[in-house]
Amino acid sequence: MSIDRTPAHLADMLGFVRELRAIAAAHALDSFVRDRILNLAVEKLFINLGEAAQRIPEAERAGMTGLPWRQIIGLRNILAHGYERIDQETLYRTACTELAAVERELAAHLATRGRD
Repeated sequence: MSIDRTPAHLADMLGFVRELRAIAAAHALDSFVRDRILNLAVEKLFINLGEAAQRIPEAERAGMTGLPWRQIIGLRNILAHGYERIDQETLYRTACTELAAVERELAAHLATRGRD
């Protein structure tokens, strides 16, 4: 019998999203873009987010239609493999605007899953 690690991966995703949102909220765009170490930290958190998402079974992902799975995993692949130049402004804006909905969806799913 194998252990279902899905709840742990979802909780990891939620943690990464919260860290990304906190970083974005604590910095203005111009200071964020100029801070190389901060940029690397954000890139790593986005990679971790995508890696955790990739570990969620496809059947489980299909049941969570409110999450942009393809984009989350795709961004991880771009960042991890350096397919193109990374646009720090895009990462910042994604953390500021797109991740709020991801956080809500993950939190709601984990809360519902906990009641099962």
